[in-house]
Amino acid sequence: MRIYPSPGLLVRDPVKRDALPEEGREVADNDHYWLRRLSCNDVTLTAPKVVAVVEPTPADEEKPAVAKGAKPETSKGSDS
Repeated sequence: MRIYPSPGLLVRDPVKRDALPEEGREVADNDHYWLRRLSCNDVTLTAPKVVAVVEPTPADEEKPAVAKGAKPETSKGSDS
């Protein structure tokens, strides 16, 4: 079975002696340690939701937002 740490928890693997990674790990279906961790909700069988973070590119930051159909503002001098 593939197990994942519950959100916000650091769960140690007693065999590999490291923390259970966020992407989960395959363990034996009849392992009593992991079955206990499942029963007390330290680990779960469902993968965590991945949230994609989109960072704006420098080109996107420099462009002024203009509404569709609107004319961009032009600066008019006071020398008329």
